Amino acid sequence: MRTSNVVFYSVISAYLLVLSGCTSTPTTADHMRGHATEMQAKVDLKHQLAKDWEKGTNMVSSGKKRVQDGEKRVKSAKRDLKRGQDDIEAGGREIAKGQKLIQESERKFRENFPELALKTVK
Repeated sequence: MRTSNVVFYSVISAYLLVLSGCTSTPTTADHMRGHATEMQAKVDLKHQLAKDWEKGTNMVSSGKKRVQDGEKRVKSAKRDLKRGQDDIEAGGREIAKGQKLIQESERKFRENFPELALKTVK
């Protein structure tokens, strides 16, 4: 956008100079207009550069915040994943111990009380 403004004002300046040069010698007013047009193009460019700089600064600031938030989420997710994996592992061990305890209990019951029927619920 700023480039198009500069080009636009430059073209206008050149056009005014050519027009005034073709008809007659440029007047002081023509020179003033030409300088004003050139100056306006520079002013517009400076304003656009300032806006771009401010926008860039805001983007960098918000980007850093997003990175920090993302890093926190990743760290939290890793911690949750580790807890989940630990729970799965502990649960697996618990199931294995429980099944072993059930089997051992049934075996001992049958040994000690062979005359009693044992109905197992699965």
